[in-house]
Amino acid sequence: MTITRPRLSLRLRIFILTAVALAPALAILGYNEVSLRRSREAEIHALALRFGQLASLEMQGIISGAEGLLRAVARVPAVRSFDAEACGLYLADIQRQSPQLAAITVIDRVGGVQCRSAPGATARLDDRPYFRQALETGGFVIGEYTESRISGQRGLTLATPIKADDGSIVGVLAAGLDLEWLGGRLRERDLAGNSALTIADRNGMIIAREPFPERFIGTRIPEPFQALIRGASPGTREVTSQDGTRRVIGYIPATANPTGLYISAGLSRDEAFAPIDRAMRRGAVLALIGSVVALLSAWILGRRFVRAPVARLMHTIQAWRGGERTARTGMPGGAGELEAVGAAIDGLMDELDRRQAARDAAEEHRRLLVNELNHRVKNTLATVQSIASQTLRTSASVGEANEALESRLMALSRAHDVLTRESWDGADMGEIVARALEPFGDPGGGRLRFEGPPVRLSPRTALALAMAFQELATNAVKYGSLSNRMGSVRIGWGLADGQDGRPRLYVRWEETGGPAVRPPSRRGFGSRLLERALAHDLDGDVMLEFASTGVVCTLQTAAA
Repeated sequence: MTITRPRLSLRLRIFILTAVALAPALAILGYNEVSLRRSREAEIHALALRFGQLASLEMQGIISGAEGLLRAVARVPAVRSFDAEACGLYLADIQRQSPQLAAITVIDRVGGVQCRSAPGATARLDDRPYFRQALETGGFVIGEYTESRISGQRGLTLATPIKADDGSIVGVLAAGLDLEWLGGRLRERDLAGNSALTIADRNGMIIAREPFPERFIGTRIPEPFQALIRGASPGTREVTSQDGTRRVIGYIPATANPTGLYISAGLSRDEAFAPIDRAMRRGAVLALIGSVVALLSAWILGRRFVRAPVARLMHTIQAWRGGERTARTGMPGGAGELEAVGAAIDGLMDELDRRQAARDAAEEHRRLLVNELNHRVKNTLATVQSIASQTLRTSASVGEANEALESRLMALSRAHDVLTRESWDGADMGEIVARALEPFGDPGGGRLRFEGPPVRLSPRTALALAMAFQELATNAVKYGSLSNRMGSVRIGWGLADGQDGRPRLYVRWEETGGPAVRPPSRRGFGSRLLERALAHDLDGDVMLEFASTGVVCTLQTAAA
């Protein structure tokens, strides 16, 4: 018999169990990785905003310092009086001491240049927004990105009104914030790799940028980012910068900055997440190695501790079903679950063997019983035939034959009843005597007395004795001690060792109190049964005496 190969092999099942066991650990690892990245992302956003706020504070400090300086210069008499020579010398000295300022210019109310910190061509500046705003507001003005008409230098224009003693505005003092100097200050911040800092005016014109200042200063921030300049409050966003780098920026809108400048500080996402990415790759590699080791261990250990015992179980079952009744797993029950199954299978096979042996023995016993039954039926039929033949031969009439035949067959039937109750395993001597004498009075009473030790008779002996007692009792009723009211019969038996040393059964039938007994003139069926057939059936000796006091019959046979 062949065993069908299962769809899910045991090895695949072990792999599935191992994968299921690894799944929670891998899920936890993935969850930790996601949580760590989210935490890092929140940290990067907060850090970018903090950097932007620090840059904004620094610019406020620079602008505030420049404002204080310009306000002080605007109050100098040489400046207020437009003394060109004294004013120019003074402004040149101030510029040397203030490297953050590109050029300082004094402009009268109509936009004419009265003096400068550096010589240059004259030009009218009344159209400049910062000039008109300073005249209109009478306060300090932070202008826009501007290229000087006089020197061509780029800068962020700062302006403050020049007031006379009566408080009237007589002109405007303007200076440009040196963008080269500002770029140097940004480079001093030592930005992290691929980080960026951008400063733009209120219109989005970039005045400072690190890195790549040469590419971006003087250019406008692209339209997709203009909303950040005009935003209502500082914030963070993940963007792809103009240089193609993916960054998280913290921005301060121009409208939310006291200086009116837009400031953004960007941290490279790749750089920020590089440690986490490296840790993730290490974790992934370790998880992969762990998974491979676990699956390989499942392959090796599963083969050793699971697949081999299961194969042993299957081989044993297959061999046993193939007829090898001695096949056993030989597994110790206490070594593990599979071994316990093997021990249980061995126990089941032992039990099945015992049951099979019992069935075989029962079948053999049944066969013997059938043979025995056939033999006994044949013997019984032969006995019935003999009884019928002898009864008909010795009876004087049909009525007498019918009565004799019926009584003898009934005696045989009663003996059969006793043996049937005992499954034809034998019968007790006392019960055989009682059932045989039952039709003739009260066995064990006053007229029919019997006594003797418990003796177990074989079926053959029981039947022979039952027929013998039937004939003796019938003869006693007709001619002997049971034919009147005074006579009685005493039956006794016992065991004694025979000449061969084996125990033998001795039985004595003795009649008393009946009519005088004379030997019969002819031998009837009863005499022949007692003296010939019974002696032959019992393989013993039978002696029948016709004493004057009554018939005495003694017999002996083997006890078993």
